[in-house]
Amino acid sequence: MRMPSMRRPSRSAAAAAGLALAVSATVYGAAVVDDRLPPALYAGFAAAAAAVSVAAFRRLRRDVRRGAVRAGRTGRALVRLERRIGALEQGAGALAGDGAARHAEALDAITRSHGLVEQGFARVRGECRSLERRIRDSYAQIEAFTDLRALVRPRCPLPPLRGWAASPDALRMVIGWILRTSPKTIVECGSGSSSVWIGYVAEQIGATVVALEHNPRYAEASRDLVVAHGLSDVVEVREAPLELWRSGEETYLWYSRDALEGLADIGVVFVDGPPGDTGPAARYPALPLLLPRCSERVAIFLDDAAREGDKTVSDRWAARFPEVVRTGHAAEKGLDVFVRSSA
Repeated sequence: MRMPSMRRPSRSAAAAAGLALAVSATVYGAAVVDDRLPPALYAGFAAAAAAVSVAAFRRLRRDVRRGAVRAGRTGRALVRLERRIGALEQGAGALAGDGAARHAEALDAITRSHGLVEQGFARVRGECRSLERRIRDSYAQIEAFTDLRALVRPRCPLPPLRGWAASPDALRMVIGWILRTSPKTIVECGSGSSSVWIGYVAEQIGATVVALEHNPRYAEASRDLVVAHGLSDVVEVREAPLELWRSGEETYLWYSRDALEGLADIGVVFVDGPPGDTGPAARYPALPLLLPRCSERVAIFLDDAAREGDKTVSDRWAARFPEVVRTGHAAEKGLDVFVRSSA
């Protein structure tokens, strides 16, 4: 921004002032040099000097006034400039504050993003560990299935294992015990794929299998499997509706006691039913009701022992029946084995 400048008095005013001073000096000098000059001439010199001085003074005064006006304008311009500078400083401060706020927001966003990335990596690491466990579990099941498959010569395709059916690792332990001890009678609590697999091994050693099934539809499906594999003379699927059974002040839903008719000298019990959703500790009655019908040497296999309800069953069996020794196995679904101590 241009600012009006303060100019000095004009050259004409300075010249007039100088002339007036020169005339005054001449008159004064003339009077001093020769006081005999005519008074009229001296008066003329004085008048001329006075006129020139007055003119110079007026011009000087006019220039001073103009300078004052210009100085006022300059002062006001300086005030406006100062205000603008103040406004610019405020704007710069606001910009600096806004920049700091944006910087803080950016840092906060980066921090949040870093946290999300870390959470993502943590989830990925967890999923990788879970995948590794599943791979190990799958390998173990494949290995167990390979062992099982080598022990039987099926007459038609074998039913699948895992899921609702028994897992290969648990079934391998059951079948391994059967082959080592050659029991006369094998009882299953529940029926299905395992009935066929166990039936083939029982056929080899001359044993019989009795499978208790509470669901009529499942019982019929299991019988169809048994017939398809030519195991009707070895495996019997008994329909056994769930009934109340009382132990002290506690009641349970378990297989009908009529379905236990004729069972004796049991050497293996595979407990894979009733389903857990039929009641808390639903499988508890198996040992109190079947142990009196078992041979001196017997093994009771509790499947799904990793499940909370069946953990309770296992603990209560171990506490109530000291004559059997419990051993836990890290099968896919958990497997606890109870062996009579005299065996």
